[in-house]
Amino acid sequence: MSEFPSDTDLPLAPEPKRASGQSRSGSPASPRNYLARNERQRVFWRLMPPALVILLAAGWLERVYLQPQPVAEPPQIDTVVKMAMVTRTVEDAVTIEADPEPIPSDFVSEAESIGASLNSLSKVRDDTVFRSGDDEAWFGIWQTLRSSDMPAFRKAGVRNVSFAELFGQPRSFRGRLVRFSGTLHRLQKVEAPANQYDITGYWQAWIQPDDGPASPIVVYFLQLPPGLPHGMKINEPVEVIGYFFKRWAYEATDAIRTAPLVMALEPIWKPLKPAPPGGTSIGGYALVTMGLLVAITLLGIRYANGTARVRSTPSAVDLSATLSNIELFSPGEALRQLTASEKEIDATAAHTHSTERPPT
Repeated sequence: MSEFPSDTDLPLAPEPKRASGQSRSGSPASPRNYLARNERQRVFWRLMPPALVILLAAGWLERVYLQPQPVAEPPQIDTVVKMAMVTRTVEDAVTIEADPEPIPSDFVSEAESIGASLNSLSKVRDDTVFRSGDDEAWFGIWQTLRSSDMPAFRKAGVRNVSFAELFGQPRSFRGRLVRFSGTLHRLQKVEAPANQYDITGYWQAWIQPDDGPASPIVVYFLQLPPGLPHGMKINEPVEVIGYFFKRWAYEATDAIRTAPLVMALEPIWKPLKPAPPGGTSIGGYALVTMGLLVAITLLGIRYANGTARVRSTPSAVDLSATLSNIELFSPGEALRQLTASEKEIDATAAHTHSTERPPT
C-alpha cells in the first residue's frame, strides 16, 4: 500500500487573493459603463421611485401643515325686523311711540364730548329709518367730526368692537367712539337733507366686518382718502374709527333688515399689495425641480446615445492606399516563385549537411 497520499487527500492550496479591480481569471476588471442601456435603466428605476415618493410626501405635508386652516364662520345673526302685531280696539286709534328709556349715568360724559346733548340722543330710535327726531343728534355728531382730524382719531384709545356687540347693544354704544375693520363692498355719494350746517352730502359705505357674520355695517363718511375706488361692486380692506349712531332699518332684497350705523370722518384705507411675481408653494418648487431632473436625465440619455453611436461607427478605409505598397502576382508567377523558393531551401539544407559530416 502506497504511503503517499492520493491526490484527493492532498490539502487544497488557498486561492490567491485578487487585487481590487481584478476578475477571477486574473485579468483587470473592465470599468462599469454607466452609459449602457441596462445601466441607465437600473439608475432610472433606482432613483425615480424614491423621488416620486418624496414629491408626494412634500405635497401632503404642505396641504396638512402649511396651508392655513379654514376659519369657522361666526354664527349668523337674524337681522330681519320683527313686525309687532297691534290689536286695534278703536278704528281710528293712533299708535303713540313710547317714551325713551333713561340713559345710563356713565354715558353723560361721552354724550357731551361728541357735541350732542342727552336730549338729542334720547330721541334716536333703533330699528327705524332716518326720522326727523334723529336730526339734532345726527348733525351734532357731523359737526364734531368736521372739526376733528384723522391723526387725533388714530391716537385715541378706542377699543375694537364686533358686529354682535353693536347689533345687540345699540343703546350702550350710541354716541360712543368705536373701531372695527372689514371689507368695503359698496361706496356711493348721497345727498344730505336741508340743514343749517352747510353739509351737502356724504359717502355711504357698506362694510362686511372681519369678525362678524355675512351682514353689513353701514358707515357714513364725510370725505375719502385719495385713490380709494367707489362704486357698487368693490373689494377694499378698510378700518373705521367713528361714532355709533343707531341700529338702522333698510329694505333688503328679501325683507326689511337692520344694520349698525356708524358715522366717521374718513376710512383708513389699507390697499392690498400685489403678490410678488413667481411666488409659489413648496409643492410648486418640488414639481419644478422634478421637471428639471427629468429634462436633464433625458438630455443625458440622448447625449450618451449619440456618443455611443459615433464611437461604434467604423472609420472609412481607403482600400487603394492600403494596397498601393503590395505587389500582386498572377497564379502562374506565384507557382514559379514558390518552386524557386523550395529549391533554394533544399540546396541550403544539402550544403549544411555536407559541412557537418565528421572526417573518416
